[in-house]
Order: sequence, then C-alpha cells, then structure tokens
Amino acid sequence: MNHTAKFRTIYLIFLLVIASSSFAQDTIPSLSSKPRNPDSFWRRVSVGGNLGFQFGTVTGITLSPEVAVRTVDHLYVGVRLIYQYYNYKNYFWDNDAKNYLSYESSVYGGGVYLRYYLRSLFPDNFIGNLFAHVEYEYQTYTRPYSVTPGGHIYDPYGNPYAPGKERVEINSLFVGGGYRQPIGNRVSMDLLLLFNLNDTYNSPYSNPIFRLGVGVGL
Repeated sequence: MNHTAKFRTIYLIFLLVIASSSFAQDTIPSLSSKPRNPDSFWRRVSVGGNLGFQFGTVTGITLSPEVAVRTVDHLYVGVRLIYQYYNYKNYFWDNDAKNYLSYESSVYGGGVYLRYYLRSLFPDNFIGNLFAHVEYEYQTYTRPYSVTPGGHIYDPYGNPYAPGKERVEINSLFVGGGYRQPIGNRVSMDLLLLFNLNDTYNSPYSNPIFRLGVGVGL
C-alpha cells in the first residue's frame, strides 16, 4: 500500500451514525410519570461508523463501526474498528516475466479519538457546531511481496521486491477539526478536515484528509 494507493480519487463516505439524544434534542414526552435523567449513561453514548468506496486503478471498500461516550462537558471519547479491502491492478512489474502483477489485500485495525464540541462555549451560536478532533489509528495488512535488495519485482517507484509475504504495520496520528451542520430535527451532517502527522511511505492517506458524514439521532 504505497503512495499510488493513497486516496487520490474522489470517493464518498457515508457516516451512518445512530446517536444518542446527546446529539439531538428529545422532543418525545415520556409515557412514565418518572422524569428521565438527562445525564444517564446511555444518553451520553453514540454508536455508528462509516462506509467508504473507491474505484479505479485501485478498488477499495472501507467498513468502520465506532462507539463514543460523552465524558466531561462536550468532550467525547471514541473507539472504532477498521476493515478495508483493496484490489490493485497492474501495480507491480515483474522484470523476469516482463509483465505486470496485480494483488489484493485486506487491512485490519482500529483507532481511538477525542472530540470536543464548542457548543458549551457558544450555545446559541453556529460556532458551537465546530469541534476539535485528535485520533490515533493502527492498521496492519499482509503484502504478497517483501522488500528485497536485488529483487526482480518492482513497484511504481522502483523499489525491489521478491516473492514472499510481508506484514506491514501503519501507525497514524490525526489532528484537525470539523463542523456539524443540522439538517433536520434529528439529522446532521459532519465535515472533518484532518492531517496525518505520521505520513509514511506505507500510509494509505494523503494530506489533507476529508471525511463527510450524516448523523441521525434517536
């Protein structure tokens, strides 16, 4: 997963969030005479994820469920799992056989993040929809060829490989922010702009990183 595998094509990410009432005001009256506790644990929990597609020379599918909990004020702590499938067409060149080689790979990983909304500082202003976001992400996958000096298989950048599986691990650190735009009573749209502070040769991302999603509150 080299720089040609980075997300240079435009693709759409649908963020299907099943959020708790902490993201949307509860307008349905309770049938019980006992009032609800607005700070109960489950009202501070949100679950969801994202589904991404990429087509072209590199075909990719991303599935990433997540769960977040509001801890202090409007600070959320989130955890997410990551599965990605990629199919690379004619990515490697076999100098002995004089032909291109394609390969597919499954990526597994996860991440943790902190997200702070400004709504407590600006409760009656659109600025309150802004948020800061910090995230650590770990990914791993197995490549069918291993980096070998003098190898006869080359990637698009001339790096030599030889047949033999190689495990690749990727650590990413994202910083940035975003904006949540309400588009209905319980529906909102999230737009994130992130930068990977650990952009390496094997990183699947290109800075800056954009995420677009739709949130639905219970």
